[in-house]
This record gives sequence, C-alpha cells and structure tokens, in this order.
Amino acid sequence: MTAQNDAGPIAGSGALRRGLEAALAGVVLLGTLVLVIAPIGYVFFGALQSQPPGAPDSVFTFDNILTAYTSPSYLLALFNTLGLATTVAVLSILCGGALAWIIARTDAPWRRPLALLLVVPLMISTLVTTLAWIALAAPNAGFINALSRAWFGVRTVFDIYSFAGIVLVHVLHYSAFAFLSFFAALRSIDASLEEASAMLGAGPLRTAWRMTLPLIFPSIATTFLVIFVFVCENFSVPTLLGTPIGFQTLPSLIYFNMEITPAHPTLAAATGTMLLWVALLGTLWQRRIAARANRYVTVAGKGVRPRVTPLGRWRYVATGFVVLFLTLSVILPYFALILSSLLNFLTPRIHLSSLTLDNYRTFFDGDNFTPIKNSLLLAGGGGLLITFIYILLSYLMLRARSSFGALVDYVTIIPTALPALILGVGMVWTFVGLPLPIYGTMAILLIAYFVRYIGYGVRHANNAFSQVSTDLVDAARITGATPLQTLRDILVPLVRPSILSLWTVLFIFIFMEVSATILLYSPHTRTLPTVLWVYMGSGSQTRAFAIAVVQATLIFAVLFVADRKFGTLKATLES
Repeated sequence: MTAQNDAGPIAGSGALRRGLEAALAGVVLLGTLVLVIAPIGYVFFGALQSQPPGAPDSVFTFDNILTAYTSPSYLLALFNTLGLATTVAVLSILCGGALAWIIARTDAPWRRPLALLLVVPLMISTLVTTLAWIALAAPNAGFINALSRAWFGVRTVFDIYSFAGIVLVHVLHYSAFAFLSFFAALRSIDASLEEASAMLGAGPLRTAWRMTLPLIFPSIATTFLVIFVFVCENFSVPTLLGTPIGFQTLPSLIYFNMEITPAHPTLAAATGTMLLWVALLGTLWQRRIAARANRYVTVAGKGVRPRVTPLGRWRYVATGFVVLFLTLSVILPYFALILSSLLNFLTPRIHLSSLTLDNYRTFFDGDNFTPIKNSLLLAGGGGLLITFIYILLSYLMLRARSSFGALVDYVTIIPTALPALILGVGMVWTFVGLPLPIYGTMAILLIAYFVRYIGYGVRHANNAFSQVSTDLVDAARITGATPLQTLRDILVPLVRPSILSLWTVLFIFIFMEVSATILLYSPHTRTLPTVLWVYMGSGSQTRAFAIAVVQATLIFAVLFVADRKFGTLKATLES
C-alpha cells in the first residue's frame, strides 16, 4: 500500500513533466511558424499590391504576379536559375564527394592537415570569391590573362564573365560544403558492410556504387537540396559575372527591381515567390527519403571503423587533386585579395612602388571596431543560440509524426529558397508596423538570421538524428525518460560533432551575411559585411578587398581558437 501511495506522486510528477514538455514543444513549433510565416506572408501580400504594404495609395492587383509568371524575360531567368543551380549542385557533389572519399577512405598522404584546410573555402563568401576571380581572370585586366599575354602571347586563358565562370565560383565554394557533409557520413559507415561486399567478389567501384552510395544517400539528397536552393537565391555572383554577357537569373532581376530607380519592390516580391515552389517540391522529395531513414542507420550505440582503400601509386595523384582544389579555391583567390588590397586601384601592371597600406590605414583609423564587435557577437553567441534552437526544432519535428510536424518541415525550407533581399523586405514590412521596438536592434538581425538559415539548420540536424538508431531512443523511453531528457542525455551527446559542425557553418554564414543585413541594420548594429558593401557601392574596390582580407582572417582566427579549445573544426569533420 505504501509503495502504491509513493508511486502516485512520482507518476503524477512524470505526467506533469511530460505535459509541460508537450506545451513547450507546442510553443516552440508555433513560435517558429509565426516567425517564418509572418515575413513570408507580407512578401505574398506585397506581391499583390500596387505599392508597398502600408502605402496610402496601394491597391490590390495581379499585375506583379502576371508579369513575373508570364513575361518571357522572367521565364528565361527562371530557366537560367534552375539550370545554373542544377549544374552547380551536381558538380559540387561530385567534387566534394571525391574530396571526402580521398580524405576519409584512402591512404593518400597528408590527409589530416588537408582535411582542415578544406574547410577554408567556406570562410570566403561567394561575393568575395567573385571579386577575387574578377581580379584574376577578367579578360583584359585579370592577372592570369595579363601574364598569359606577356609570357605566351595567349590573349585570354579564361574569361570569368561567362556561364563557366559563374559555375566555377559557386562550385569552388559549395564543393567544400559538400565535402563537410559527405566526410562524416563516409567515416560513420561500418567497414564490415563493405568488407562483406568485397568478400563476395565485388570490386572497389561496384562496392562504392552498390553499398557505400546507398548508405550515404540521405546526406547526398540533403546536400543537393541545400546547395540547389542556395544557388537559386544567390544574386551577387550572377549579377556581377552574368550581367556583362546578358545572363540573368531571378535573383539578379530581383536585385535590379530593388535597386534601379524607380524601384519596384512589389514586383521583386512577386518574382521571389517563384523560387518557393521549387523549394517545396525539393522538400517533398527530401522528406520521402527521410521517411525511409531507418535504411541508412549507421550509428547504433557501437563503434565503427571506416574501411581504408589503398591507392598504391595513385596516392600522390589523389593528394594532388586535393591540392589543386585548394589552390583554385583558396590560394589564388586569397593571393588576389591581398595583392589587390595593397593597391590604390586595380591594374595588372604592378610594381613595388605601387604597393601601399593606405586601404588598411583608412579602415582601422575609422570607427570600424563596432562592426567587427557586432559581427563576432552575432556570429559567435547568436550562432550558438540559433544552433541549439535548430537542434530542438529538428527533434520536435521528428517526434511529431503528424501533419503538423510535416507542415513545420515544409515551412522551414521556404526562407532558404527566398532570396535574402526579399526576406529582408518581408522582415521590414513585418516589424516596422508592430509596437515591438526591435527594428534597428541586434534582435531583429538575430531573428532574420534564424529565419534565413532555418532550412539548412533543421535539415543538418535531421540528417544527424537519422543516423542514430531508434533503439537508443526506445530504451530511454522504457526507462522512463521524458522526451527532453532523452534529447539531453542520449541524443545530444551522440550528435555533439554535428552540433559543433552546425555552429561552425552558421558562424561563417552569419559573419559573411550581407543581403538580409543591408536592409535591417542601423548605425549601432553595422556589421563587417555591410561596411564592405558600402565601400563596393562607392567604387572603392581596393578598400573593399582590404575589408575582405580582414573578414577572412578574423573568421580563420576565431575558428582556429575554437578548434584548439573545443575541437570545433575536428567536430565539423566528424559530424
């Protein structure tokens, strides 16, 4: 009788705890929906208005939608966008997959130091990489073409103002992203599966095709989707490299509608909605793969060891491929950045007397320590907070195997596909009219970054959880652990490398973010990328290069210190 009486309060306490956790889960999911849907809703509302929302003479109209969805120029831009995104995603997966296989599964020399260096391309934004490659491969003034004319009489080795140039800049950036995704997946595969295939007579290529690739297919699908939508919404690369040759994408059209006088923000909003349908179809495909995630479980509470493939005399060829990629993605662009930042104006005719530190003196003599501080605070502390929210969201959505969980999953991909400029407009239209005093503060920037990267963050966490056997969760449930206790005590320790990996990538993304920030910052919340953007807009390219060097150096320094203290880069490679 006493035992029964004692069990009553304990059982009641457990039920109360579960009830509170269920309420918390509902609040988190509902709050996420509101934060994401509100600015997106304003974008759709603005697309159906003749003037921006709130304008006194604005009226309801379908003109913007009809123009964006039926005009030949906009349809051509849509075709260009989809073709570019598909090409970049496929090539990035092939290149990143090859890099990951060489580093994770072969005996190529110098794999460990090269693995850390392969994270560096992500530290240089596509905007900065584009400017560096303009300095390198512009048809008339590029360093490479100038040297080829002087030494070999070849006028143009490579013209960066081309479709190939646009693809090159994107692939050099997103191959490193694909490498990070595939490296951890390849290391987590139990070698006994591949060894069994080899014992049955299958060669290395057949084993890779029939055994390895299917096991990492969730990572491949997620990475393809994320790269695809990131390229779809990028405006800086196709605008800078495509405009001179008449190649336009939807984001570049949106940029011109926003920036060229007279501006047409409502038409830009209508154009931005075209990319949402593409992202929703991609999410449907990715969810169908995630629904069969139990086929790809590789972490089941026991250690695994990766199978190393001996390459023989091809070992140094494999290492050479990695070094070539690093040369094109890091060494040459960074060299171009440094050299250009030491000039007063861009020119291929460089002499020792033309080198100067004036650009750096101008930057550090000004009031630019506030943007540096803001960037570090938003990317470091804000990125860590957002990381844990993404982990919690992913767990709650995976547990909510209902239409509501599916709805949240679909909603989270929308901001990823929406061009950042349009998302910034939606945030302005949402928060300016509210009594909440957050416009122009760090809070609205954090909300914007949270919404901006929620598609990537949640899917990164989903991919990590999909590799953890449900047996571990079931065992925790049988012992009486609540869902949040299971997350804290079982899942978080197992996916700790993925958490650190997600924070690392978010730190880089937030530190380099300019498209959404440019519409939301105030004089007190300036960030380093906004200062770079102002210098670019004023025609001070070499000063912008100096800021780009400072930005890349700061990112590398912070991640180096974090890696020494917490092993973040190592965790990024092991996630």
